[in-house]
Amino acid sequence: MIRLLILLAVFTASCYGNSKCNMQNGVRVHNNKRCASTTHYYDSHKGACGCGHDDSQFSWNHDHLVVAASQNLFDPSGSKKDWCGGSCGKCVRLTPTGGFVEGRGTAPKSLTPHTFMITNLCPPWAPNQDWCAQTGTPGHTVHPNKYGYEVHFDLENGASQVSRLGWDNPEVTWEFVSCNGQNTPAVNLWHQCECSH
Repeated sequence: MIRLLILLAVFTASCYGNSKCNMQNGVRVHNNKRCASTTHYYDSHKGACGCGHDDSQFSWNHDHLVVAASQNLFDPSGSKKDWCGGSCGKCVRLTPTGGFVEGRGTAPKSLTPHTFMITNLCPPWAPNQDWCAQTGTPGHTVHPNKYGYEVHFDLENGASQVSRLGWDNPEVTWEFVSCNGQNTPAVNLWHQCECSH
């Protein structure tokens, strides 16, 4: 029993040792804002919000600040849609906490927040199940991801736009905001997407 507790403590420290977020009412928070994990990806498809022609991305969906949200945020209705989720076209401000998941990222070079538009889904199956298989809705998460976060954002890095921010999968706080920001797609661009109609 003691050996099991020691192993659990080592696992917990290794997963959460570089986190700046604390548990509050069952949700990880930092400075009174909800926390999330991040990763980044490179894609050439239009994504689950239909932001492209045929199956190719619009150029702005490739080189602007856009994100694939975990299933529970992409479609907060709970119906597990994988196309045109309720959060398509909404923007989130992501602010690094200075933390990261050990072995999966590094501390960011800056804690400057940036605004991203949700244009895709991070699905809860392989190879994303460790990051994007949360259940429940944000604020009422039944099961967080493997690293303890109720929400995950997979950041499109097709033109190295995330790398230029100095971000390597940082822990962030998140909040919905208007779609204004440097290199954030404007609302008129969102109206080009299939899911905006």
